[in-house]
Parts: sequence; structure tokens; C-alpha cells
Amino acid sequence: MPDSFELVKFIASFAILIVMMYALYYYLNRLNKNFSVGGKDIQILETKILGKNRSICLAKVKGIIMLLACDESGIKILKEWKEDG
Repeated sequence: MPDSFELVKFIASFAILIVMMYALYYYLNRLNKNFSVGGKDIQILETKILGKNRSICLAKVKGIIMLLACDESGIKILKEWKEDG
């Protein structure tokens, strides 16, 4: 059975690891928010994956809502309508 000093070292190391992981998570979230500043006109409302390299996406661009199809060949507008209000 390990002595108490080794147990304390393990707990301290584990605590330091948890703090470092939280700090990295916090920093990456802050960095992500900084990259999205100024993107008020374009919002991705929802995305659904349909299969390998295929999805549909609901996006809002300056008050116009668009249903987009995304696949290997590119992005196509399936439907477009004005936002209510």
C-alpha cells in the first residue's frame, strides 16, 4: 500500500492537471468568441447531417432565412424566405 506522501503527491498532481485542463478550455472558448466578433449578419440556426459529406443547414443572413444543402459539389439554396417580424 502506498504511503501517505505518495497519495498526497498523486492528488496534488491530479488537481493541477484538472486546473490546467479547465484553463485551456476557458482560453479556447474566449479565443473562439474573439473570432466570431462582427458576424452579426450571418447566423447558423441549425445543421443536420444526412450522411457522409451531406448535410442541410438553416442559416439567417440579414433577416433572410435560407435552407441550404451541403455536399461534395458545393452549397445550394433549397428554400429562402423572409424572417417574420
